[in-house]
Amino acid sequence: MHNSTNNPLQQKQLEDAFQVFNQVSEQLVDSYHQLQTRVSLLNQELAAARSERMRQLAEKEILANRLSKLLDTLPAAVVVLDAEEQLEQINPAAKALMPGIAIGQSWFELSRRQFQAGQEGHERRLISGKLVNITEKRLDPEAGRIILMLDITEKRELQERLDRQQRLTAMGEMAAQLAHQIRTPLSSALLYTSNLARADLNQNQRERFSERCRQRLHYMERQINDMLAFARGGQYEPESACLSHILEQMVQTLAPLFAEQQAEIVLDDRSQGDAVICGNADALLGAFNNLANNTLDHSGVGVTLRVVLEQTDNLLTLRFEDNGPGVDPAVAKQVFDPFFTTRSDGTGLGLAIVQSVVLGHGGEISVYRPAAGGAGFKMCFATQKGKASNNMEQRNREQQDLKLRGVA
Repeated sequence: MHNSTNNPLQQKQLEDAFQVFNQVSEQLVDSYHQLQTRVSLLNQELAAARSERMRQLAEKEILANRLSKLLDTLPAAVVVLDAEEQLEQINPAAKALMPGIAIGQSWFELSRRQFQAGQEGHERRLISGKLVNITEKRLDPEAGRIILMLDITEKRELQERLDRQQRLTAMGEMAAQLAHQIRTPLSSALLYTSNLARADLNQNQRERFSERCRQRLHYMERQINDMLAFARGGQYEPESACLSHILEQMVQTLAPLFAEQQAEIVLDDRSQGDAVICGNADALLGAFNNLANNTLDHSGVGVTLRVVLEQTDNLLTLRFEDNGPGVDPAVAKQVFDPFFTTRSDGTGLGLAIVQSVVLGHGGEISVYRPAAGGAGFKMCFATQKGKASNNMEQRNREQQDLKLRGVA
């Protein structure tokens, strides 16, 4: 009786178990199908990613090949340095430009052997005599840097030849103008000289004719000196030149001339006498005299010329400011052009010579109108101290490199 009572119950339990089993089986089948679908999608995505990766690698390989060929055919020398400042990669142009260069060499040692000593800046001359323009860039984010060197020897020679030709052309034009301008004062000087031979002249007349003859001869001398100064083209032998001393000499020289015209020249030196640049003192004095005389020529009686010298870090600023009529804005851009003048007796070379001298000393010059009116000329020069400081910093870096390499 106990067995008969339990059979239906066991049967029901078995049926429920089979039903649960079937449900779980169906869920497993569904999960398996979903897993198969997901695996299929992942395989497709992986294949697509692999294909894209292969395409990118192929493109990079093509790009690397092109860059390699570009480096090989590039006329400029390319040097790649690693984190230790040693040559990691060079191109044929670098080998041709600097014989003996090889991968693994120290850039510092190579520079010391290949470049002439005592140079700085982007343009440096090799031991072979070639002039190269150097450009460099850090290889961020990776360590090292790339250096590009372009041989500009021929370009510089052509530029110098062109400058020389232009200067000769300008001299030809200047000679024609000088011939025209000198003819009149020369005729006057000859006339006064011939009158000096007259026996009927008294002492006062003779002195007056002599003075007029002297004035005409001085005028011609000034014309010729301007021509010679302009013909030099701003090329001078470098030396230490103190602007403070040069300006003091200028004031001492020109003060009597200014006094004759009831004018005044004032020097305001704020550099504490430490305004030293690399240049030629005589050339700078001549340029400053020209600039001061330009004030007298254009402003005349009663003008005040204020000369201000200031120093900021390694830069010297020199300003010539007067209280005259100023420079007409319509001609401000032409005042430094050779032969341009607003005076009937001018050569048009005074300010051109000033600009030539300033540029020859690595400076800049510009014309402006001061806040109080009049005319202003501003010049900027790099101090010799600043250049020496840069040289010292470079030497310190080189010594540090040597110490890191165990050389020093």
